[in-house]
Amino acid sequence: MIPPKRAYRYEVVVELGGRPNIDGVFDDEKLAMERAKYLLTLAKYQIIRVVKVNKDGKEETLFEKAIAGGGKVTTISHIEEAAFCKDVLEVFSFQSRMTLLRLFRAYCDEQTVIPAEQLHRYFPLRYFEREATLFNPGISRLATLQAPVAGVKVFDRQDQILRMFKDLKDLAQNADVLKPFDGTLLQLGVAGLLSQARNDRPAEELDRIVTHAFASALEEARDWGEKLSGILRFNVEGDPETVTIVDQLLCETIDGREPVRALIGYAPDLATALQALLATLRGDLDDRLPHTEPLLDLSNAVAAGGFTHVREALLRRVRGGIEGKNPLTRQGGDAKAFQTIVDQLAAFDGFMGGPEMASALMKRAKIAWGAEHRDMPFEEAVMRLSNRLGSAAARIGFLLDLAASEFGRRRMTYLVEQVANMFARVRSARELAPAGASLEEVRAGLGHRLRNAGIPRMLADGLVAKIATIPDEERVIVPLIQEEVTVDLSTPKIVVPKLVVNHKGNRHVLPDEGTELFVGRSRECQLMIEVPSASRRHARFAVEGVNFVVSDLSRNGTRLILEEGEARVLMNGETAVLSGKGEIVIGAKDAGEKPATIHWEVRR
Repeated sequence: MIPPKRAYRYEVVVELGGRPNIDGVFDDEKLAMERAKYLLTLAKYQIIRVVKVNKDGKEETLFEKAIAGGGKVTTISHIEEAAFCKDVLEVFSFQSRMTLLRLFRAYCDEQTVIPAEQLHRYFPLRYFEREATLFNPGISRLATLQAPVAGVKVFDRQDQILRMFKDLKDLAQNADVLKPFDGTLLQLGVAGLLSQARNDRPAEELDRIVTHAFASALEEARDWGEKLSGILRFNVEGDPETVTIVDQLLCETIDGREPVRALIGYAPDLATALQALLATLRGDLDDRLPHTEPLLDLSNAVAAGGFTHVREALLRRVRGGIEGKNPLTRQGGDAKAFQTIVDQLAAFDGFMGGPEMASALMKRAKIAWGAEHRDMPFEEAVMRLSNRLGSAAARIGFLLDLAASEFGRRRMTYLVEQVANMFARVRSARELAPAGASLEEVRAGLGHRLRNAGIPRMLADGLVAKIATIPDEERVIVPLIQEEVTVDLSTPKIVVPKLVVNHKGNRHVLPDEGTELFVGRSRECQLMIEVPSASRRHARFAVEGVNFVVSDLSRNGTRLILEEGEARVLMNGETAVLSGKGEIVIGAKDAGEKPATIHWEVRR
């Protein structure tokens, strides 16, 4: 009788800095050897071996090659907070995965993996347990942060985490029971996966099932771009549950320096890279420029709406670049490049990114806008950043965010004075409310931000009371009984200046319709044009203080023609103050296209 053929698996093991990790597991020896030879060409690891393992776990080394390279020590990153898990199934939650990602950032970058994948892989978990510079320090840091929440001592929490890790390895070793769900994801998408998981398994296993299915789908993705594209292919616009899960996995993928570098690809300088991230954040990355396909796909997905976590991750990377020490440009144009970035970060209630972004912008402003060998004074930097914002709500929001940051608290007296002055100039609560927002929500939100900014309670209460007394709109009170009225002809009628923008009958009026108007190819622009050479967001009309301005947001410039016939081309974020009437021209006849002419008029 012929004995049954033994079942073997072939593990490709790589070693870096004395730490082994399994790169892949194969059923065919030939495939394992091909993978090992490919890894040799990368010259990334110190040792590469192919190990044959039988069903009893007995190992035999078939191939081993030592090469020069590597040697960098990988350890944990510093974190100040950690998601608390009561049992092993909660480890698969999004909050827990993000904690592990930030704690073991260097390890994830080195292995090109995310926790959603690695938590289901038994052999990498087994090797990770042996990492002296990662495993024990990581357990210690988690226990230190979580012990107060659990109400136990640190060493007791360490024991609890170690037991959870043992349970995690057991789940990974027996993950074959989840394979049917992997096929469901591929065939029916996220909606089908969620439906089957809710019908067949307990609710607490949902995160484990979803991450296992995506880990299986990403098995062949060896770089960050492939992972991002592999996740995005499951996105379905208009399905909130699908968008939420894809958003979380994408955030997990791009929340780091190395993934973002890989997605941006080539960028001539830091300013260009940051502008690419901001364009992705807005969903209008220019597809005519040499961006990577995964980044363009991400921008298109964000443009459809949702993706809150992705936007936050992109803002964190932008903030990291702004508050870093690297110059924004290579030719010394930091001031202009920084101004462009500031304008792109402006929002109705301040700058996107909250107190951390306000602090980062202030630090960079002092350097970029300072004189030679001398930083710009704090007060001047605050005023210059405030002047880039087009509304009272935005300026107040920026000042409150700055006051809430560690950097701004040092100058609290000055910031409180500026906030009080801003409120004194507000004539109606509508100036503080974005379109569609209720005034009660605005008052409550501002009151909350005032108190959170660290402003002295007595003054904060006074400002909150001031908000409550601001009228909803500027009203003219007419008496019920008409009496003899004396008209003072020497008092001129108050006229609110308006900017009228018109293109092919499409008419917009500022500030009646808001404080800014975007022109470009993107469907999100209020004034959309069909010019091939136009950028997705090409130009911006805005209200800045008492003036109306037009700014160029494009790569190839915006032609401005004034009433007197004077013409100039705005480039690289340049801004011009408008008066009288005129037009802007986008596009060029020389390029074989019909330019778009947008007429504007300032009426006072």
